Amino acid sequence: MDQRKDLMYQAMIGFVGFFAFLAVVQAVLNLFSPEPAIWPGLFAGALVLLTWWLTRRWQRLRRGAPNSSAR
Repeated sequence: MDQRKDLMYQAMIGFVGFFAFLAVVQAVLNLFSPEPAIWPGLFAGALVLLTWWLTRRWQRLRRGAPNSSAR
């Protein structure tokens, strides 16, 4: 894996991970409101899932696994 692609993945993981953290905090705070909504939890879950997926893909690319550069 070249350095440019490595840094690009690290930046994406950091960006999405930061907003995932904020969304999880907001979803937890939403639980204590008088009428909690479902969408903050769904949004937080989607961002956490995206962070997990990006991290797994980055790790696979760093290890040089076969079929990792597909797409």
